[in-house]
Amino acid sequence: MERVRAAMRGNREERGLLIRDSNKLVSIAVLASPRLTELEVETFARMASISEDVLRVIGTTRAWMKNYAVLRALAYNPKTPIAISMGMVNRLLEKDVKALASDRNIAEPVKLLARKMMQAGQFRKH
Repeated sequence: MERVRAAMRGNREERGLLIRDSNKLVSIAVLASPRLTELEVETFARMASISEDVLRVIGTTRAWMKNYAVLRALAYNPKTPIAISMGMVNRLLEKDVKALASDRNIAEPVKLLARKMMQAGQFRKH
């Protein structure tokens, strides 16, 4: 309970530590904090050391998905669930789709989708 309370009320450093907590309730409580900024969410989306559940919550929150930096960070994170990554690929810009298609850390189905988009020319220009 103390860690959940700290996740909700704590400062940026405490949230940064608690997002990696092995207890799912604690890491999800960090995302529910009213003090959480989009910059922190972007940082969390880049982390490969956090659980898939946290990445799933970030990926399904509409307010955060409006931020392109968060969207891109999730798409490039190898721990992001494949279903969420697949939905993000068609929202990426051309240069990001190209980089995603050749990234070794990305799941194979996501890379295949990015390659198909490159061949068909179905990506956002700007």
